[in-house]
Amino acid sequence: MIVIACLFGDTPAHAQAEDANDPLVVRIPMDTPSDYCRGEITWESHREYHIDLLRLALKLSGHNAKLVPVCMDYPTEERRIPMLEAADQFDTVFFGTNAEREERLLAVYIPIYLGTTGLRLFMLHEDAKEQFSQVETLDDLRKLSMGQGLGWPDNKILTDNGFDVVSGRYRTLHRMLDARRFDLYPRAYWQIVGEWNWMKWEAPGIEIGQKTALYYPQPIYFFVSRKTPKLHDIIETGLKRAFSNGMMLDLLKTHRDTAPSFSQIDLRDLNIMRIKNKHLSDKSREAMDNYSLFD
Repeated sequence: MIVIACLFGDTPAHAQAEDANDPLVVRIPMDTPSDYCRGEITWESHREYHIDLLRLALKLSGHNAKLVPVCMDYPTEERRIPMLEAADQFDTVFFGTNAEREERLLAVYIPIYLGTTGLRLFMLHEDAKEQFSQVETLDDLRKLSMGQGLGWPDNKILTDNGFDVVSGRYRTLHRMLDARRFDLYPRAYWQIVGEWNWMKWEAPGIEIGQKTALYYPQPIYFFVSRKTPKLHDIIETGLKRAFSNGMMLDLLKTHRDTAPSFSQIDLRDLNIMRIKNKHLSDKSREAMDNYSLFD
C-alpha cells in the first residue's frame, strides 16, 4: 500500500519500495475546489496542462513512477516553497522562477510552457478600453496599474521596470479587476484565452485587450526539494525526451488549457513591448536560449 502510506507522510515519496515492481510515488498538490477533489471525476480524467505534461515526462523517463494528487487548500507560491523544501506533503510544484527559488529548491531547467509565459497580454475592464487603445509606448503603459498574485516573481519584475502593481490572491484577481481595483491584469500568452473563458462568468465586465502586449523572459519550471535529487533527474530526463521528440510542443498547442490562445491570438497583430528581467539566473538564461519559442 505504498500510495496510501505516502499520502499520509509515513514513507518518503522519493524512496523506492522494497518491491522493485512498485512505482515511485510522486505527490502533487491539488486545490480542494477542483473537480477531482470534489469527487466529480477520476484522477485519470483530470486534465490540466502541467499535470498532463508531468504525466508524459514520468512516462518517458524510463522509470516506474506514479503521479498521485494530494488535495489541500492550495497554498500561495511563497507558502509552497518551504512546504516543498520539507518534502513531507508533496514532492513537486510548478511556478515562475527567480534566483532565490533556484537556490532553495531544485529547478528542472526546461520551461514547461516553452517560454510563452513571458509574453503578457492584458485583461482589462471594458471601461478602460479607450485609454488602453491609446497606449503606444512603455511610458504610456506605465500609467496603468497592474494586478498580480501574492508572491509572484512577476511583481518584482514589473516594479523594477516602473509599473504600479496591486497584489491579491489568484482566485480573486479577476474580480478585483472587475471592481476596478487596478487597470490591467497581465496574463501569459498560453493562458489568457482559456482563463478569460471562465473568469468572465464571475467578472462579466472584463475582456482581453487588443494589439498591445508586454514581453520579459520568465520561465516556469517544475521544482522539487533538494532532498529528492533523484526525482529531479527523472523529471528532467522525461521533459528532455518530450521536447526532443516534439511531444511537448504538440501538447502545448493542442491541450484544452493552452490551445485557445494558439488558435485565437495572432502574434503578428501585436505591438510587443520588451522589458528586462534582471532576476533571471545564468542557468535560466541558458534554458530560455535552448527551449523558448521566443527570442
